Amino acid sequence: MVMKTIILPTDFSKNADRAMLYAVAVAKSLQARIIVVNAFDLPYSQNVMSTSLLDIMRDTSEKGLKEIAKKLAPTGLEFETRSLMGNPIRVVKELSKFYNNCMVVLGTKGASGIEEVLIGSNAASILHSVNVPVLAIPSGAAFKGIKRIVYATDFKSVKNDIALQRLSKIACAVKAELLILHVTHQKPEESIPQKEKFSEYLSDCKHTFHFVEANEKNIEQAILDFAEEKDADIVALLAKKYGFLEGLFRSSMTSKVAFHTTRPFLALHEQ
Repeated sequence: MVMKTIILPTDFSKNADRAMLYAVAVAKSLQARIIVVNAFDLPYSQNVMSTSLLDIMRDTSEKGLKEIAKKLAPTGLEFETRSLMGNPIRVVKELSKFYNNCMVVLGTKGASGIEEVLIGSNAASILHSVNVPVLAIPSGAAFKGIKRIVYATDFKSVKNDIALQRLSKIACAVKAELLILHVTHQKPEESIPQKEKFSEYLSDCKHTFHFVEANEKNIEQAILDFAEEKDADIVALLAKKYGFLEGLFRSSMTSKVAFHTTRPFLALHEQ
């Protein structure tokens, strides 16, 4: 269950460098290696210049990764760089399947947060399509360590909960306090019995429980306000998978918060 590999997609931008700071911090705490990947793909339309363009893209990728290697060398961490041809989102998904017990750390840009991830447009789908933790770093986030993690939960799915186990490992490794948040329109006391099961999974790290009352329409804002109030370094949620038709008609709370938070966002998964 201990995560030994950090996958770090990069496009050599400032946002990617910012994400690298978080990747290094987590890798040091977990004693994990970093796999830096730059994926490049030819435009959809093919023409006689495709071969030349591909050579240029590959050369640019390899040169950029050499610069990344220079930045990582002083950290003392084990790392490798990989220049891969293919759709960037698909490349990251395949790497997440290849490496056992890994997590992805990536940068985001724009006011819409993870809606436009560095590795490609509409890459928010990666939150729901991989089975490993994904830590997304917004462009406005300034790295100041990881001391406080807010985990917003509906207190469901706690039987053999892999997400909680992974959250506990990460929080313990970086020595962060976990603030377990439940937003409910009911009286907070009705949710207290669930605390015992959560505490079993989180017994190795410092954690506290918090309850906020809000109606169903304001859950997202309540989570963001709580994270702001507590000056959280990371906001975490469970990224649930939906079937195709179900996904067409609903937008998950995970996506809503990811789109609007200005703080690093950790997506966890049930498998």
